[in-house]
Amino acid sequence: MFAERKLRKVLLKSLPIETERLLIRNIASSDADDMYEYASTEEVCRYLLWSPHLNKDVTRGYIEYLETRYLKGLYADWAVVLKEENKMIGTCGYASVNSKERTCEIGYVLSQKYRKKGYMSEALNAVLALSFETLAFERADLRIISENTESRNLAERNGFSLERVCEKEMEIKGKYCDIAHYSMTKERYFDIKK
Repeated sequence: MFAERKLRKVLLKSLPIETERLLIRNIASSDADDMYEYASTEEVCRYLLWSPHLNKDVTRGYIEYLETRYLKGLYADWAVVLKEENKMIGTCGYASVNSKERTCEIGYVLSQKYRKKGYMSEALNAVLALSFETLAFERADLRIISENTESRNLAERNGFSLERVCEKEMEIKGKYCDIAHYSMTKERYFDIKK
């Protein structure tokens, strides 16, 4: 089991993660243009808690916030970078971590231009490997707005199990939304890996 301090040290040392086509790393100020390109679109933000970035200053402010979290070894979103183009195409990382219970919640966002190519599955599986193989978490969770069938399909394709759908669970952008709760246990992860 990881104590909070040890968890932070491991997180600091765990990045970057390289996959066949992607690099998962801390988001840097040099990513502002790439992040703004997708984070400013209504299509990408439709099923997210946040609204489209109004300008690049909003994007830069968010990146500065993340950089302070990285320095402290805290969980955060990480850049999903397409190695071939050296372009940030989205994020995948921890929305929350409970070191005592050894659980995490994973969140992800992908540019509309790069969907349906398997990039987010690749990134999600890299974060799951970090979660279960390196950090020895017992469970990983996803919370997805129920209407977001694309994200729900991604979760199910990658081995997450639907636990429940909670009606009108969360107010998002002035509307109460149904939230689908998905989970992956350590045992299921290793069974799938076999």
